[in-house]
Amino acid sequence: MRIADPLKKIFALLILLVLTMPLPLTAQDEKKDDEKKDEKKDEKKPEGLPMKPESTIKFTTNEGTWMSLDVSPDGKWIVFEMLGDIYTMPIEGGTATRIHGGMSFESQPKFSPDGQTIVFLSDRSGAENVWVSKTDGTEPKAITKDTKAMFVSPNWTEDGNYIIVSKSDQSIGTYHPYMYHKDGGSGVSIGPAPPPLPAPGAQGPPPAPRNNMMGVVASPDGKFIYWAQRSGAFGYNVQFPIWQIQRFDRDTGETSRITNTQGSAMRPVLSPDGKNVVYATRYETKTALRVRNLETNQERWLIGNVTRDDQESRATRDTFPGYDFMPDGRSLIVPLNGKVARVDFETGKATDIPFTVNVEAEIGP
Repeated sequence: MRIADPLKKIFALLILLVLTMPLPLTAQDEKKDDEKKDEKKDEKKPEGLPMKPESTIKFTTNEGTWMSLDVSPDGKWIVFEMLGDIYTMPIEGGTATRIHGGMSFESQPKFSPDGQTIVFLSDRSGAENVWVSKTDGTEPKAITKDTKAMFVSPNWTEDGNYIIVSKSDQSIGTYHPYMYHKDGGSGVSIGPAPPPLPAPGAQGPPPAPRNNMMGVVASPDGKFIYWAQRSGAFGYNVQFPIWQIQRFDRDTGETSRITNTQGSAMRPVLSPDGKNVVYATRYETKTALRVRNLETNQERWLIGNVTRDDQESRATRDTFPGYDFMPDGRSLIVPLNGKVARVDFETGKATDIPFTVNVEAEIGP
């Protein structure tokens, strides 16, 4: 019996050890643990701009730089951007009213065909996206919800149901036209698809260059979409011409070049009757606006020495600021060397539209 006593003690210790060990997770416990891991994966960074305003700079001005603008369909209002805010004012000029402002950067507004909505670009969500709102700035809504994309020159189709815009993201590398429904969605590519990116470590000849396409605008009859397209990739010491106007046929899917201008052709704008296209081009060291009749293919100069174009750079805000025809087609409203001017379509005579902006610029730390 004495020989068995040590064995009993060892056996008792083993039982005690087993009883004090942590029990294995049940299936339910494992499920809860997996759910917690999934919750951590699904956690998103809070939207919005991380920097908060520390102070506000206030001043009054009657001129601005690179003011993209648009004219309402009834010809009574102008919407424009200044210092990352969006304003409206009567077509005759006067004191502008800010409808979008704050720390976010808003730009490139365009009226919808019914005049009830504007589309614009904003980074208020923490990344640049396409937004819409009422013309007084109320009811803002994000149309796109990208986190690593950039956009240029949003516009509308003739029926007001779709928004067309050039988009650049990591998968594309250059700006390419897209179309989004006015209520949102993932959007669809417009025009010829860009060549595929090479696989990492792939051997062989370099891929074909991806062309930048900017300034998309739909024809009044809805048959075509126009844009300016850069020839070749971005680089320094380029040779002119760099950009030319392309026309995309929405029925056949065919794309054709319609200009061959030595100083490049950028930022097309269609006349209300669809018979003429106005575009920006370089003449010697200045930027000018030129007219091309789409029925006769005849061209003429409209006005010289306007706001300087940005065609040699990456043009992250397009190659020329936005401008627009008046609804009757007899004149255009154009940002002109810091001012806003009405330019007669036949004579090219420019008449200033006086305006005043009471700027309140929020400044970060």
